[in-house]
Amino acid sequence: MSANFAPNTMLNAYHAPDHAPFEWRNGPHAALLIHGFPGTPAEMRSVGEVFASEGWSVRGLLLPGFGAEFTEIGRKRYADWQTAVDAAVKELSRKHSVVLLAGNSFGGALALATAAAQPVDGVILFAPFWRLDSWLDRVYPLAERVLPRIRPFARANFSDPGFRTELTHFLSEVDLDDPAVRRQIRGLELPTRVFGQVRRVGQIGYVAAGQVSAPTLIFQGRNDPLVRPHVTQRLAQRLPNLAGYIEVEGEHDLVRGQTSGWPVIDKTLRTFAEQVAHKIGKTSA
Repeated sequence: MSANFAPNTMLNAYHAPDHAPFEWRNGPHAALLIHGFPGTPAEMRSVGEVFASEGWSVRGLLLPGFGAEFTEIGRKRYADWQTAVDAAVKELSRKHSVVLLAGNSFGGALALATAAAQPVDGVILFAPFWRLDSWLDRVYPLAERVLPRIRPFARANFSDPGFRTELTHFLSEVDLDDPAVRRQIRGLELPTRVFGQVRRVGQIGYVAAGQVSAPTLIFQGRNDPLVRPHVTQRLAQRLPNLAGYIEVEGEHDLVRGQTSGWPVIDKTLRTFAEQVAHKIGKTSA
């Protein structure tokens, strides 16, 4: 089943070059960056630039069914996404002495599942999704049966600056003030089962967290309306090797380098990268 995108607007979503996967080859240490839902590698570039400036090789992964293929998202399952992450880690491990995973939101759950199944040297989670702190999480199984498709933007408020900013991340070339464009965006439909697959990823990541032996660093926005701090704190308690839980000013979009908490994130990332590389270096010496 495919997502039903309106012509001339959504079919052009995610076609800017920044949404493509990227790989920057530098030193022997590598960071794999895993975007969130419904994101692309573009959201992870600021994180990647931090690692690249520290001499790390960086790969920004594009998950199956995302980016320019988002019209096919309804055909994908959690196993497709997990397989892509697992394969990328195996490939990087053959070429690099140190491999670190950094996942944003739903990408964080994928990172946890992979880190529990195969050896990695560090994990970084940004606003890690594992459940919705909402009644919607409890009624979802019923909702999927009685409401097979939903319109996530049906009641969109185009006067909300935050909403407009989010839209421009994947619709950078449309006029959001054009009434025809607004009608098309409000008419966007997605199969409800897509959200079920995302929910499944979160559940798997939560269970896997208890088996992650690699040092794990968590960043959480204090005002995040989607992944709330107390929910992330519960996940953090499951991690056997929690390297740090850091709350910063910001909401859900911590990775783009635009929140007031970014200087703290930047500094902490550099310190963590150095610690991971140094520890592995001492172990192998």
